[in-house]
Amino acid sequence: MSDMVGELDDAELRSEIELVGDLVVAASQFDEHLPEDRIDEALGIERTSAHG
Repeated sequence: MSDMVGELDDAELRSEIELVGDLVVAASQFDEHLPEDRIDEALGIERTSAHG
C-alpha cells in the first residue's frame, strides 16, 4: 500500500477509464459542441434540479 494521498485502486482506475471512453464515444456521435445536459443524456446520467 502506498502513502500517496488520493491514489486510486485498480477498480477505480478502470471505472474512470471506462467513463472517459463512454464520453468519447458519446461525443463522437455529434458534430456540434455538446452542452452538459446532452453529455449527461448520452451517458445515461440523470441530474436533479436544485430548484425543486
